[in-house]
Amino acid sequence: MKALIFASIFTCILFLFSFGSAQSTEKQVVVNLMIDADVPPSPSEAQGYQTEAMLSAMLMEIEGRTLGATIISTQDVLATYTRMRITRIGSNPKFELAMSGNNSKEKLSTESYAGQKDVLEKSKKYTEGCKYCGINEITVRGFMPQSFDQNADTYKVLDDLGIQYDAGYQAGIIYAPGHEKDVWPYKVEGHQFYAVPVSTYNLSGKLVPLQDKYFSDGNLGSNMWYDALTGKFEVAKKNGQPMVIALTTSVSGSGNYLDALKRFLNFALSNKASFVTTMDLVNMTRIDGDQPAASAAKECTTCGKKNNNIVIMVSQNNTTEAASGEVATISK
Repeated sequence: MKALIFASIFTCILFLFSFGSAQSTEKQVVVNLMIDADVPPSPSEAQGYQTEAMLSAMLMEIEGRTLGATIISTQDVLATYTRMRITRIGSNPKFELAMSGNNSKEKLSTESYAGQKDVLEKSKKYTEGCKYCGINEITVRGFMPQSFDQNADTYKVLDDLGIQYDAGYQAGIIYAPGHEKDVWPYKVEGHQFYAVPVSTYNLSGKLVPLQDKYFSDGNLGSNMWYDALTGKFEVAKKNGQPMVIALTTSVSGSGNYLDALKRFLNFALSNKASFVTTMDLVNMTRIDGDQPAASAAKECTTCGKKNNNIVIMVSQNNTTEAASGEVATISK
């Protein structure tokens, strides 16, 4: 009888130990939302307002849950009313502003080194102009090329501009040599920046990027998109991987894809996910010990100095107010 009782107690202890071990292997999932505020090249005034409305709809869901994300902008979108919404979100410390190139149809790899440098220097300047004088400063640390299109000249320009990460990669699909299996950010050999791979998901035996536009362009539908998000979440939870999700305002800013985003945010929060900016994700894996904040709120050092405090005004049939200080005009 004593032996039976002892065996029962021993079995219970083993069960509890095994259960605890299984629980401990399931780590908190780190989620990074990257939102490309996209508009057609040389957008009309109406298209600018439409993009602003779709971005606002997405931000309402994210901010409403006290979460954060990274907003990626081209020069074209910053030449519309959407710039004002991006400026406002840039003052929220949970968000990060990053840059892209000139427009949504751009192929940087077709440009020379000098051409790419001219484009990306302007993109950095315009994005850093999305600030409120005396309230916050914007320092662009990240870049994502349109259509994941870039080349060796792009990498040189990123180094020249002091960019700290490049999100033009896809885990297991587009990667730097020797990093086919990497799902976390990694330092690109021979350069100063980190590669940030967008997460990928095995869909019916094919590895696909966790990008809403991929699902929309392929007519896969919002339900399959949601299933991919939740499916990847479970994989990430089991394997201790991050989720880097590429969103676009033109897809996830309205309709069924916006509903899928809402459902996923609720799902992730119910599973205790942690939402971070892309720069935060890079800082989690850096090896050089230098971990600057994604955006620092501090007193503006250029107030009162003419032609130094860059703020973007729209000059293409759109009218906006200046966010602060002196004014620089974008003529598209």
